[in-house]
Amino acid sequence: MRRWVCVLLGLCTLCVQGQTPLSRYSVATALSHTNFIDSIAIEWDNQQIYIPVQMGGKTYRFLFDTGSAQAVVYADTPIEGCRPAGHILSHDAIGAIDTVQMVTLPPMKMGSITFSDCQATLQRRAVKGRNFDGIVGFDIINRGLNAKIDVRNRLLILTDAKNYFDREQGFDVRYKLKYHVPYLIISPFGRFTEEALFDTGSRRFYSMNKQSFDLMATKEGPQVETQVEGRSVGRHAIGNFGAEPLGEVVFLNLSSLKLGDFTFSDVHTVTTQGGSHLGASLLDYGVLTVNPKKKRIRFQPYQQTTVIPVGNRQTEIAFVSERGMPCVGLVWERGVPYRQGFREGDIITEIDGRPVMSFAHFVGWPFLIGREYLFKVKDRQGRQREIRWVRLP
Repeated sequence: MRRWVCVLLGLCTLCVQGQTPLSRYSVATALSHTNFIDSIAIEWDNQQIYIPVQMGGKTYRFLFDTGSAQAVVYADTPIEGCRPAGHILSHDAIGAIDTVQMVTLPPMKMGSITFSDCQATLQRRAVKGRNFDGIVGFDIINRGLNAKIDVRNRLLILTDAKNYFDREQGFDVRYKLKYHVPYLIISPFGRFTEEALFDTGSRRFYSMNKQSFDLMATKEGPQVETQVEGRSVGRHAIGNFGAEPLGEVVFLNLSSLKLGDFTFSDVHTVTTQGGSHLGASLLDYGVLTVNPKKKRIRFQPYQQTTVIPVGNRQTEIAFVSERGMPCVGLVWERGVPYRQGFREGDIITEIDGRPVMSFAHFVGWPFLIGREYLFKVKDRQGRQREIRWVRLP
């Protein structure tokens, strides 16, 4: 059961779209000063970017999520000084839509820059127990700020200088905005291309929309099957309004994934009912700059090459919430968890004789690497069984 936590905790993508008489998406935020180049120290923790944000004399830990159209704050960690600002439509990672409350944040300081009158949505957490207080979204870039994301040096560089990063080397890809977040054209196989959201809110390197995969199989023919490692019925993506529906999931090992003129090889991934996206794991391989005026993302690989092997592990098991309890949403038949006895639909009821009270309780369980755990599960027919599992790195 390798690295299942990153599957379980995949953050939803938040996109918003105004519609009368609802509030409208806005980037009309005042900055404390202009003509600046600011280097903001960031955390790079388990393929996620965290930024220290100061409001009202307190420091908060915010996730930097390019798949979120604007800032997000949570009802369970209230921030003093927020003012109601109406309601707006919200689209989550798996396409569900709902109306959510908008707020205007108090002056928000990142690095040396203070953002005033910044809007945010007030959300409930898709997964409780997460160790951050809110989200900084793509709206900070949509305001016209050029950005450089450098996780190796733990820096987010922001500047209002229009062409500041233009002389740097790299591989350029144009993006277009859909629901105010950036979509890139990529090629997962042969001449087939698709749109993928650049989404630092997701830890995955790449996830492929199932309908996009089916279209690729139709256009590219039988050779696509050489990229398939298995098929199953399940679900793994968790949006802000719940888990994706049950459906066929294809396990893929892509020989190449092209981002403009750059190629990533040996990429393991699974299909999803939600949209295709490139996640934050991309940043393990290079620096990214974003130019919102030219709608361009430039990838600067750490290695002087045009091809990088990814060699990531295949997803072997994923958990979702079912009626508030942890449920095996997806299990790969060639993986260790399947051989140990885990099956889709199993509800985790006990670990080492201790009852599991909820999905949030399970997410926060203090698993130790190398230790064996005894799981008690209940299948869809109500039958119980025990499974022994050793936590691997």
